[in-house]
Amino acid sequence: MRTTHSASPVSGRVSRVRTNTPVEPISYEEALARLAGEERGGGWLAYCERRGVFQWPVIEWADALAGALMPLGAKRPLEVGAGGGTLGRAIRERGLPFILTDPEGAADSEVMGDVERLNVEEALETHRPDLVLSCWLPFDLGAEKIIFADGGVRWYLAIVQTGPGFAGSEALWGDHGWNARRVEEADRWSVSRADYLTEVSHGDHIRHGASFLFSRKD
Repeated sequence: MRTTHSASPVSGRVSRVRTNTPVEPISYEEALARLAGEERGGGWLAYCERRGVFQWPVIEWADALAGALMPLGAKRPLEVGAGGGTLGRAIRERGLPFILTDPEGAADSEVMGDVERLNVEEALETHRPDLVLSCWLPFDLGAEKIIFADGGVRWYLAIVQTGPGFAGSEALWGDHGWNARRVEEADRWSVSRADYLTEVSHGDHIRHGASFLFSRKD
């Protein structure tokens, strides 16, 4: 969902205010250079908030996510909470025909013209997906429970915020009858708004976004 958010002073988790600013795919090296440059100025988080970015569409990251999804052979892939559709389009360009949906839809922006105005329940009912993608959904939305409960969904790729003691919504880790694996081949290229460098504008890259692929147990 393309929105801005502010970190909670208690949990470090986020609240959301919608924006529609498009962002361009960039390489991992370019993303880290941008992070470092912004930290020397007004700050990386503030920079991402102004653009409504949660996960930068890093080229290597999108390549790896598509590589993890292609072998599944999904016939009806769907993104929920797609916002402006940057991530879904990037993966679609790599051969997976994702349908993009968002509760606030596309009526207000040409950039969002292929994003259907559907909430999670409506999107599942309309498109009957076998694969669902989401990226940094609000923690209190309840979308994960809806996705896990849909009998037609076989796979769910959840890209989430991580931090001390949490990885996305608690609903991801309940007794829902699904297997999960972290998509480490993609996470090595992940750059989120919550990331930082150990020496502020240089040093090791500390990541606070992760991808988990859930598969329904047979």
